[in-house]
Amino acid sequence: MNGAAVALQLVPETAPAPQISIELEIGTATARAVGVIGRGVAEFLQAGKISLESKSLGGEIVARLYELQQAAPSGFDFAGTVRIEGMKTLRAWHAASSDHAMKFPETPVAEYIDELLEILSNVERAMAN
Repeated sequence: MNGAAVALQLVPETAPAPQISIELEIGTATARAVGVIGRGVAEFLQAGKISLESKSLGGEIVARLYELQQAAPSGFDFAGTVRIEGMKTLRAWHAASSDHAMKFPETPVAEYIDELLEILSNVERAMAN
């Protein structure tokens, strides 16, 4: 040793998880929900029923969106955020996919988001009773 003092910093074993904005969480959950709705529609058209796996996954995602809705600050435009951030996330996922031959399906996605908001409204009413 050369006699010099060295200051050591203690590093926590697990770094805290980065904070994700509620808008980003809503966008991601919305995009996942739209994917499950699309999957359910495809299953119904092909087999006349929706698989238990899709129903279960859909329920989990709707529950997550309900949690986000309840956690949102007072006056927060949840429905508007679902529409805007969901579309933004889905457009980004589409742009990052390898299927650039297909144009982003704006109208069906908007309809799925409207249906999702109706489902959330039904959940909210049911939870209030």
